[in-house]
Amino acid sequence: METANNNTIKKHPLLTPRKASVLDLDTANALFSEILQTGLPFGYQQANCHNISHYTRAFLKSKGVECAKIWAFAPMVYSSTNSKLITLTDKKNISPTGKIDWGYHVAPVLQVRIGNKVRKMVIDPGLFPKGIVRYRTWLAKLRTRKLIYLIMDSEWYLYNSSMVPNSELQYESDDFQPNIKLPEWFADKHITDFFRYDQDALNQHWIEQGLAVNETAIAFYDAEIKPILNSAQCEDLVYDYKMLVGNVFNFETVIRDGNWNYEMTTDFQIKHQEIIAKYRQIYWANLDKWKESMAFLNDATNKI
Repeated sequence: METANNNTIKKHPLLTPRKASVLDLDTANALFSEILQTGLPFGYQQANCHNISHYTRAFLKSKGVECAKIWAFAPMVYSSTNSKLITLTDKKNISPTGKIDWGYHVAPVLQVRIGNKVRKMVIDPGLFPKGIVRYRTWLAKLRTRKLIYLIMDSEWYLYNSSMVPNSELQYESDDFQPNIKLPEWFADKHITDFFRYDQDALNQHWIEQGLAVNETAIAFYDAEIKPILNSAQCEDLVYDYKMLVGNVFNFETVIRDGNWNYEMTTDFQIKHQEIIAKYRQIYWANLDKWKESMAFLNDATNKI
């Protein structure tokens, strides 16, 4: 993207210069180890990377560290003519399809001084449990053709999108302007802008809900699925459990929302009513825990 004053290209136009902290490698590695100890539910990879990332941002801010974020978008999200998703093998074998599909993925980025250069290093224990990695290593792990990405300030929580490409959108008044102006190479994309963690997201505790969903799903997998995963006598039960827990939309519909859909029918939920009731209680307990945790981090940040 060309700047207003010259013809140089600004590599990451949504990353404010000097806003993200620059750390030495030992400090960055120590922070990674601390993040592993927070209890964040990295083991359930079906969803909620944006909530894990924003909680990690809050954790780092409570330590006086400002991070950035890297967003990767599959063609399915930004294009009306390409249905390609980011697809990974589900190593836990919890997904009904054996695959994990993402429209996008996001993770926090630390700026790390290595020698005489500052490297952008990604924190993503779900994909790289042993430590931080360079952002291009992270992108390569996603193995998706025509993947596009942004490295940007961490305050942006989630994005808005439209059926109409950006270049064709008309904004009628100042009240409906995009929250952030995306670079020129997004002009023909269906991602319109990003929004902060406020209003409905904050008031309805979207971060805490997402973390509670993931943690409850991991607990379900460990206690109910893993022990019978390879049992020939339990094939039907394993299939039902995979439909419930391996599909995050089903799990959220039943456990978080107490609702139903075309797969999680009334008959299905009556059949498994005892275990559903059990994990709804676990979900609510986890939700309360993450609410307390977020409040603690926000309080610690306010004291800095």
